[in-house]
Amino acid sequence: MNYRDHFDVPAGTYLLSHSVGCLPQPTRAAVQHYLDQWATQGGHAWGDWLDCINHFTSALANILGGNASDYCPQVNLSAGLTKWLGALPRRAGRTKILLTELDFPSMGFVLAQLRREGYELVYLPAEQGVISLDVWLEHLQPDVHLAFITHSLSENSYQQPVAEIVARAREEEIYSVVDVAQSAGILPIDVVQWQADAVIGSCVKWLCGGPGAGFLWVNPALIEHLTPRDVGWFSHSNPFEFDIHHFEWAHDARRFWGGTPSVLPFVAATEGLRLLHSIGVETLYRHNRQLTTQLRQIAHEQGVTVNTPMFPQCGGTVVLDFPDRVRAAQVFDQHQIHVDLRPTFGFRFSPHIYTDVADIQCLADIFRQV
Repeated sequence: MNYRDHFDVPAGTYLLSHSVGCLPQPTRAAVQHYLDQWATQGGHAWGDWLDCINHFTSALANILGGNASDYCPQVNLSAGLTKWLGALPRRAGRTKILLTELDFPSMGFVLAQLRREGYELVYLPAEQGVISLDVWLEHLQPDVHLAFITHSLSENSYQQPVAEIVARAREEEIYSVVDVAQSAGILPIDVVQWQADAVIGSCVKWLCGGPGAGFLWVNPALIEHLTPRDVGWFSHSNPFEFDIHHFEWAHDARRFWGGTPSVLPFVAATEGLRLLHSIGVETLYRHNRQLTTQLRQIAHEQGVTVNTPMFPQCGGTVVLDFPDRVRAAQVFDQHQIHVDLRPTFGFRFSPHIYTDVADIQCLADIFRQV
């Protein structure tokens, strides 16, 4: 089946799904319906709009597992992480925060704010782009408060062993939060099976939902023990009570919602989630593996450096490097090969369901020109 017809794909060879996923065809109609509701109903549209948020969380649960009530919409990962961190209780003797030196900088910026409260950030080192499980196990000690785990690293697409890290963290009573920004929608994920304390992500990349539709999943076993600092009337169990003297926490992940919610980004994102769910994450995963294997073979034949670990330690992206990066960028731009560059590891190539074998095969001739 040609799934490409279900998306608006930019001209050329689009391999930037790690940055922005392509626009699903149904999204335009959904956005227009939202605008029509605004135009014809004004404030009376709120009931329908809140239903749209419920559709969003249900669609997330269909792809990532768990219950819709365990997901809370967020603007982005940084916002979700900030809210979750602020809700964690302090524990005597636990002063260290674990992360890796290859995590996305925005996550590090958020975690660094914990230094104000006396916490110490410990950056786990990478060896040839890999943070081994042994390194994690060595550092998951009783003095650790929190482990921040990126499922698939944006720098080089290394896939970390989340289940094993989380399992040890639970043994040591260490809080764990997993970043799935670069894996949701292309790698099979079951948040319930992981049993992390929280999972944060965004729909802008592989989930083809556009910017502004982030999310926070909170382990339901933990929810009643968490009291966010960043709250609002939609953190209330009954937002429409309108009693300034009475606040009761929502009994699910909605306690992390805050004030008047944004709606339009989640209307758009829901269509991407629904479309990808109808295709099936396993289908997305197999298709990506087929194309990334083909891409690795072409790179090997052309003598191009591959800086992404081999299967199964890799996400959906393959990172390639060239001796003359300036020349490579010029050739890619000339032939409308849509990729981007990360200074440490090289150019990121991310085939999705709307990429086909011919798109990858054409790279063989292009690499010869670099």
